[in-house]
Amino acid sequence: MTSTKAGRGLISTNNMQPVGLCAYNPASDQWVPVETAAQGLVALNVDQTQDFLIHHAIATVKKTYGHNVSVNTKAKDLAKFGRTANADSGVKTTIMGLAGSEVHETYVSTNLIDSVSSSSAADADKILVVEGHTIDGSGNLTFIVQNITLTGQSEATLSTPLARCNRMYVKDGTFAAPSSEIVGNIYAYDNTGVTLSSGVPNVAASVKCMIEAGRQQSDKCATSISSTDYWFISRATFNLTKGNSSTVSGDFDIEVRRLGGVFRQAGLEVDVRSGLPTLVTHFSPLIIVPSNADVRMVVTTNTNDGAAAGRLSGFLAEVI
Repeated sequence: MTSTKAGRGLISTNNMQPVGLCAYNPASDQWVPVETAAQGLVALNVDQTQDFLIHHAIATVKKTYGHNVSVNTKAKDLAKFGRTANADSGVKTTIMGLAGSEVHETYVSTNLIDSVSSSSAADADKILVVEGHTIDGSGNLTFIVQNITLTGQSEATLSTPLARCNRMYVKDGTFAAPSSEIVGNIYAYDNTGVTLSSGVPNVAASVKCMIEAGRQQSDKCATSISSTDYWFISRATFNLTKGNSSTVSGDFDIEVRRLGGVFRQAGLEVDVRSGLPTLVTHFSPLIIVPSNADVRMVVTTNTNDGAAAGRLSGFLAEVI
């Protein structure tokens, strides 16, 4: 067999299985790169990566969920990171910024997240980028990105209400007019029955995402996956820094909730102690988070006021 490089894929000149993203031309009985494939050719779902773990995850999705997915066509990685200083002894806590004494986000099933406010009047007219998902009547999540201009301690309204708010950060300006840092705590919340006191929602559970004062982006090691995507988690980091005792230990876990289900452990439980280097874990096989699912990193410490941080990273694969 002889092979030639053509376009983005390696194709065979004697019609054996091609490597790369190719299409079959029935007229010439040849495989050709998909970029040069004419209209009407039969597309072949082959991701260009030679990574066995990704290929295994793609095959698992097909067998388990019936979906053909591609990391190559999505061409997007995803990292979620967060921290909490509210992990109390024996209380499982999501690693994210939360209002008041909340330990987990209170999820909603309709598009109720509609408001953003700051605890500082100095944040008026500053622009944030808000990433999240809307939801339909069947539970399908759609990822959207929108901007919002803060109105200081008053309520600013999102142009598109959300069911999930995954990330917020200060929008970049231009060279001539750079953006400026935010000052206060920023809250994205469901305003149902909520009043503001100096910009702070009076119902802590209404807050779904926040940027803590001194930070310019939300810290939330939790997210949701749209109806047209899967997330292959390849790596996680875990760290404990302090508590109300000299030595703190904590059990970290990753939990996934599928559509219509409850949060279940992904089969990982890591024990970490303060004072030790950040623990890094690589997954083999990859952790597969299916479409329309929520995922979060949680920690349970042996002391009050434990400070924990974590990060999840991997590759998005889209349904094709």
